[in-house]
Amino acid sequence: MQLIASIIAGYILIAAIGMAMANKKVAPKIAQQRWLKFGTYLLITATVLISILLNHFFIVGFIITGFGYYELVCTISVHKQAAYIALLFFTIFSSGFLFFAFSAPYPFQFFLYFQVLTFDAFGQITGQLIGKTPMAPRISPAKTWEGFLGGTLFCVLTAMVTADWLGINSLLATLLGLFTSVTSLIGDLLASSYKRITGIKDYSNLLKGQGGFLDRFDSFIMTGFWYAIVYIVTGNWVGSFLK
Repeated sequence: MQLIASIIAGYILIAAIGMAMANKKVAPKIAQQRWLKFGTYLLITATVLISILLNHFFIVGFIITGFGYYELVCTISVHKQAAYIALLFFTIFSSGFLFFAFSAPYPFQFFLYFQVLTFDAFGQITGQLIGKTPMAPRISPAKTWEGFLGGTLFCVLTAMVTADWLGINSLLATLLGLFTSVTSLIGDLLASSYKRITGIKDYSNLLKGQGGFLDRFDSFIMTGFWYAIVYIVTGNWVGSFLK
């Protein structure tokens, strides 16, 4: 656990340095908004990690899902058809996510969330620093291939350096890191797509500066869902080490 704490502290330092460098390119007001978002992000992250370590993540999972439903219901007045379709798919994805929150061993939950938050944070920072090639300009104009690759690199590194905690080898850790990166991206793009369809900027103001619960947890919900599918198909969470 001491190693993981050191890794987290190191990542926060690297992220802060990257944020400071990226903010030199923007106006002071935008830089201030980014720092506020960064600080709020750290607070949210700490809350989730602590709930996992205390083996009470299922409570946080319910909160995330509940507020997700609330935010989607609030968009019915904006685009009724899209909202009902989104609620249907959200029910499917959140069911898998809640299964993950209730059933996955807490070391695996920590292992997975650490990857997701690393992918999100470093994907954004890398994109702000060197992003030039748009990935999906119609869905998310700010998202770039450079940002995706940067997020994936750190996600895989995170999986590898924490692999010993689960007793898995580097190859399996690398595959899990890649899988987490892809599922996180899918969740992010789906959430962004819904914003484009409905024309909303933020899902709500429940998390100031974060775009709402769905904006903050879209990647984790989708990743938890897909790992739940893996469990249903294989009968264990990843391999024999978690039977």
